[in-house]
Amino acid sequence: MNELLIPSKIIHSRRRSLALVVDNNGDLIVRAPMRCNNESIFSFIIKKQNWIIEKRTNIKNSAYKPINYKDGDIVPILGKNYILKLGEGKQILFDNEFIILPVSSPEKSLKKYLIKLCSRTLTERVNYFCSAYKFKYRQITITSARTRWGSCGYNNGINFTYKLIMCPPEVIDYIVVHELCHTVEKNHSKKFWQKVESILPNYKQQEKWLKDNKCIIEII
Repeated sequence: MNELLIPSKIIHSRRRSLALVVDNNGDLIVRAPMRCNNESIFSFIIKKQNWIIEKRTNIKNSAYKPINYKDGDIVPILGKNYILKLGEGKQILFDNEFIILPVSSPEKSLKKYLIKLCSRTLTERVNYFCSAYKFKYRQITITSARTRWGSCGYNNGINFTYKLIMCPPEVIDYIVVHELCHTVEKNHSKKFWQKVESILPNYKQQEKWLKDNKCIIEII
């Protein structure tokens, strides 16, 4: 087998099926059932090799790199890139170029800050579009989802991953409108997309940004 397809870690647990993860550094991780043997694992890897290569290529070519909480890392917030610095204080500090995180707990501090900012920002934008276009929703929940920007339940509860706050404001608005349109159209029908377009005529530009920069959801 090509050594690039050899997993860096195989994790056995009480799961029913095999799953592959390519992490932010491009390392391949296998999650396997307790009694799954190596032959089955490597057969599965070979079957999924095109997917593995695509994931690694996306990570390599992405403008956004994994945040390792070291000086010099880039932290995007509302579409603006900040250079990370570690400081001795307990508060997060900003200037026009840098974000300074507490050296004692940078990861925890940044996540807490982003969740708070996301909750405030998303609530404001949801309420704006509800007022302007007569949408109604049940509640807003901020999650730590790693694969979905947002979702809308059948009871019109709306979920957003806090990682959305790293995207530009116009992209955030697109996700907000997308989920609000699901409060009236529960699928991706023609009527659904007509509703989205009536509010955001250039929504396809935001979809393209998300497609081109999809790795941003995985950098933190």
